[in-house]
Amino acid sequence: MNNFDKSSPYYKKNNKILHWTNLGSTDGKNICKRWFDYILDPIKSGQKFYSYILGLNETYLNKEEFDPRDKFGSVYNRFFRSTIEYGVKTFFLGENFNKIIIKNIYHEQGQQQYNPYFPWHPIDKLSKETSFIFKSQEITFLTKDHNINPESNILQLCDCFLGAVVNIIHGLKNPNSNRAKVKKELIDLILPLIQRIMENPSNKNSKYQYANRIIIRSFPKDKTLPTDDKRKTFQYYTKRKMKYLEDKSKQLSLF
Repeated sequence: MNNFDKSSPYYKKNNKILHWTNLGSTDGKNICKRWFDYILDPIKSGQKFYSYILGLNETYLNKEEFDPRDKFGSVYNRFFRSTIEYGVKTFFLGENFNKIIIKNIYHEQGQQQYNPYFPWHPIDKLSKETSFIFKSQEITFLTKDHNINPESNILQLCDCFLGAVVNIIHGLKNPNSNRAKVKKELIDLILPLIQRIMENPSNKNSKYQYANRIIIRSFPKDKTLPTDDKRKTFQYYTKRKMKYLEDKSKQLSLF
């Protein structure tokens, strides 16, 4: 909100660190609402906010393709890299652009920063792609605290957007809790956009202008063998059941 006056009575209300999991306060809700209003307004966010969310169906992944000593790290590393590659190419490559300069990759601090490969391996692999030019050879790890790193604001935005999408697909835990009530208001705000993306991901006539800007996909659709060449192309899918809507319709039927 461009409010940097620390003597302002609104500064403290706006200077909150958002975690979707713990979101429950009125101040936090209002900040998140402004984030979602920003995403929903393509005039404000159309050339600034791009997002690719990839959900993994772990039961259909081929275990032999990943390191058995660190399956989570191996899976995360590979799909983090492939998500960047697909997303960035989809968003920015075209007839007028054949090179993409990536200044930094930011990631929240956590177990990935201690992985011997993750901080550098995705960039090293993607650097071999002729489309990419990297200005930094390692991922930058940030806390969620924007008072320490201003760039952490984007982590909070992504955390809230991702959290809302996950709750739309999988439903809310403890739906009658105070935190859930706060999240329902925010989910209902962003829900029309998410429904349209998952039902018609390439619609270029939507008022939200999300086509090739906001992508939500899952992988894989079926169990396939590593030798199946078609799995990489045909195993990504967008349509999912939305448990949040199912739960909501059940609740409405009670009244």
